[in-house]
Amino acid sequence: MTGSYADEWRVAADDFPAHGGPAEKLRFLARYALLAPSGHNGQPWRFHLAGDVLQIRADHTRALPTIDPHDRELLIACAAALHHAQVAVRHFGYQPVIAILPESADADLVATLRIGPPVGRPPAGLFAAVTTRHCNRGPYRKQPLSMAQLERLRAAAVAEGCWLAVITDRSTKAAAADLIAAGDRIKWRDPEFRNELAERLIPNRGRRRDGMPGYAFGIPGPAARLAPTVVRRLDLGSLRAHTDRAAANASPALLVIGTDRDDPPAWIAAGQAMSHVLLSATAEGLATAFLSQAIEVPELRPRLAALLEHRGQPQILLRVGHPRRRPRLAPRRPIDEVLTSTGPAGDGNAATTPRRPS
Repeated sequence: MTGSYADEWRVAADDFPAHGGPAEKLRFLARYALLAPSGHNGQPWRFHLAGDVLQIRADHTRALPTIDPHDRELLIACAAALHHAQVAVRHFGYQPVIAILPESADADLVATLRIGPPVGRPPAGLFAAVTTRHCNRGPYRKQPLSMAQLERLRAAAVAEGCWLAVITDRSTKAAAADLIAAGDRIKWRDPEFRNELAERLIPNRGRRRDGMPGYAFGIPGPAARLAPTVVRRLDLGSLRAHTDRAAANASPALLVIGTDRDDPPAWIAAGQAMSHVLLSATAEGLATAFLSQAIEVPELRPRLAALLEHRGQPQILLRVGHPRRRPRLAPRRPIDEVLTSTGPAGDGNAATTPRRPS
């Protein structure tokens, strides 16, 4: 495969097939869905067109059994792709019609999306953010977020049935930063974690269109090729803990997206809220990055929850602030690699993706 890591981000809205049928429209709209964020940029989704229905399917061949043993983050990522698609449908003047977990017998089917009746177009901010939102792991400015900005981010999470806890005071932020650092140290001690992480590290240029390039962490080209070997062999937990604690403490705000329950429907709601919050932050000119280590380590998750004003389950932890510089693009797999199609909806020929052994 040739081309740039940025190729799939170059979606021209003017190419939308306004006079095409539902399947043609959905095929185009799926290009926005695949720009959604995912853990370690694993992109654990597939899309399937069955007539006039777009299926969002979990690709369990891309699961991370050690990092994400219950596929919680996998479902969150698939739900983020669903929300990205809904934002695109609304932008082009239609009501999205979705069904969540519609078939209990089909364990890979996360949701279905149809194009509903024409409606008025919303403001363009969220849609524009789909192709400009990127994880920014660099330092942020000290400038605080306004109360209005924080309330808009909170409203984005609430709109998807979740809550958003905002951490701005120094002592609570420091306590959360300590838990993030503890999560780093615990996770890096596990060789299986390091192996899974190493599988998701990729060179700064190459054929792969999934995973995290070295430049996302400030690693130059030659060193990026050595990163997987280094990660497999060395416990870098203390170094990572130091870096992430500093980043959390220096951020103007930490955001925790949470749910009242902790089951697949709640994870899907969290994924849609994550997408809505991230796109809203991008529309505000803000930078975001994930720091969910304290959620991924089971013994630390209740301790993080105890710091918050909400009862329930923390699902995602983000840092947010005003960026000092723009991040470089992370790769995305091309649409032809993740989208399949069959005949009319309900013909029984829908493709499935292999499940990993349980």
